[in-house]
Amino acid sequence: MIIKSPKRAIVIWGVALGLLSSQVAQGHLKLLDQSVAQWVRAWQSPAFDGPMQAVTWFGSSVWAVAALAALASLAWRRGRRPEVLMLGGAFLLGILIEGALRLFVPQWRPGTAGVLPEATLLTRVHLAAFPSGHAFRSAFLFGWLGRELAAWRSRLAGIGQGLCVAMIGLVGISRLYLNRHWATDVLGGWLVALLALSVAAAWNQRQSIVDSP
Repeated sequence: MIIKSPKRAIVIWGVALGLLSSQVAQGHLKLLDQSVAQWVRAWQSPAFDGPMQAVTWFGSSVWAVAALAALASLAWRRGRRPEVLMLGGAFLLGILIEGALRLFVPQWRPGTAGVLPEATLLTRVHLAAFPSGHAFRSAFLFGWLGRELAAWRSRLAGIGQGLCVAMIGLVGISRLYLNRHWATDVLGGWLVALLALSVAAAWNQRQSIVDSP
C-alpha cells in the first residue's frame, strides 16, 4: 500500500499498530495465530530448515548493524549527511517502539508459558514475542534500500525493489517456520517498520522544504 503523504502515513500506520497491539494484548487474535502456526507446521521439512535459517539471518541484529553502516556510508559519500542522522534516528525510534510494546503487550514466544513475576526486565523483553524484532529490522532496512533504488529509475532498480519486498516476506515467514514468533508478531514488526520509515519520510520532506531556496 503506497501512501504519498508521509504525515498521513504516520497516522495510518500508527493507528493500525495501536489497534493490532490492543487486540493482541486482549488475546482476541490467539485463534488466528494458532491456526497460522498449525498451517506452517504442516509445511515443515528438513529440506527447508537450512534455507529458513539462512533467510532469518537477514533480520538479525548483526545484519542490521552491517546494513545500517553500509547505508550510512553510502549517504555520507554522496554528500547527503543529514540522511545519516535521519536513518539512525528512524531506526532508533523503531527500536524504542518495539521495546515499549514488548514490555506492555503480554504475548510470549511459541513454546513458552510466559514469564515469572520476578523475572528481570531483560528476560521479559527476550521472551516477549510482540512485535518481531527480525520482522521490524528486515522491513525497515530493505524498505530503506527499496527507497534508495527508487531514485535510479531503471529496470534493474525495479528488480531490486522486488527482491527487497521478497526478502521482507521471507524473513517474516522464517520466523513462523522456525517457531520463534506468531503471525501477529510479524505483522506488528512490519507495522513498526512502516511507521518508522514514514517518520523518516516526513523528516526528509520537511528538510527538503527548509533547504529549498
